[in-house]
Amino acid sequence: MATVAYKCPNCASPLTYDGVSGKMICAACDSQFDQETIEALNAPEEAGTVDFVAPTEEYTASDADQMQAYHCKSCGAELVTEGTTTATECPYCGSPTILPDRIDGGIRPEMVVPFIITKDQAQQAFEGYFKGKKLLPNIFKKDNQIAEMRKLFVPYWLFDCDAEGDIIYNAEKKHTRREGEWEVTTVEHYIVRRAGSMSFENIPVDGSVKLDDKITESLEPYDFTKAVPFQPTVLSGAMADHADVDADACEKRAVERVESSMINSLRNTVHGYNSVSVRSKNISSSGGKVTPVLLPVWLITTRKDDKVYTFAINGQTGELTCDVPTDKGKAFLWGAGAFAGIFGLAALVLYLLKMLASGTLLIAGIASLFAALVVVFLLIGQLKQAVSKSSAEGYSQEGCQLHVQYDRFLYANTTRRKIETQNKEAAA
Repeated sequence: MATVAYKCPNCASPLTYDGVSGKMICAACDSQFDQETIEALNAPEEAGTVDFVAPTEEYTASDADQMQAYHCKSCGAELVTEGTTTATECPYCGSPTILPDRIDGGIRPEMVVPFIITKDQAQQAFEGYFKGKKLLPNIFKKDNQIAEMRKLFVPYWLFDCDAEGDIIYNAEKKHTRREGEWEVTTVEHYIVRRAGSMSFENIPVDGSVKLDDKITESLEPYDFTKAVPFQPTVLSGAMADHADVDADACEKRAVERVESSMINSLRNTVHGYNSVSVRSKNISSSGGKVTPVLLPVWLITTRKDDKVYTFAINGQTGELTCDVPTDKGKAFLWGAGAFAGIFGLAALVLYLLKMLASGTLLIAGIASLFAALVVVFLLIGQLKQAVSKSSAEGYSQEGCQLHVQYDRFLYANTTRRKIETQNKEAAA
């Protein structure tokens, strides 16, 4: 039979159970710990799984009679539209070699979020994007013409699930005091445990391999309360992409966002420590459900120096994102200018207050550098560049519900350092 040996977290000596006190006792350093704390310290890290129930209903014969399918020979896109809409070019690559065909297979969407943003509004958003962007490359300063503008329903999978998280942290509190010519530092070590649950609804993951996940995630959120049941007539005047990435393949991305949300939510409940690190974690999910939907996106491309840049606009909210790069030269100049201005002002203030010294200048320099970086990051944010979403807290209406919350003191270490006198008197 296998046995488990528990060691003292203070000195690593073996622990024994004391029947009188009900504690785990260390004979080497006389430390005492309750059983729950020791079990938490030795908890294994496990990765939970979730099985999502994916839909299987395909397009019906009635759908096929009312819809037309198109296939692009250039990029391989498979698209569908309402029967009266004529496709003359591919909404992804712009190729005119798009051929009509009949609908053959494919999971039938359950819901469609209609377009609210009109073509004129989308065009105005594109034209207004180039105003006031300090770090915009010079090639975008003029002649920003739309090469292609496409009204497209993008296939998404919406994921629902319930998540459970149980995370144990190592935490420290640091106290420093002065005793005569000695600096005494005490570090208190704690074991912290947080366990809770979150329910997620409608986490979107796009089912199109031709659209970058960064672009589609940057267009979030959509208001799914405005969605309507799928009917072929809803697609009138627009194209809809066939999902070429199935629900099973998209599941990984949804689970990543769920786990990240659970970890962030539990970590945000740990306060009052100088440092916190994860000792072990166990995240699991259950009740997985998948819903296929079509979401509205305006795709706009512009060509600069023989390179195509993509702008995507949420067809419901008007949120815009793009793949326009940052002008690194301008970013450096803005950062350097901000640093010089802030540091110069700080130095002047220190001079007037008669506090100008190497130590205060160093502090002013660090603060100026931090402020300059903030300025640059704010200017980069103006560009609305496409970025991945790391979590899904916005899809959990009730947030994290805590079930377990305790903080237990383990032991303390104290160190002493002799303070060197900065100004020594000269020898007689």
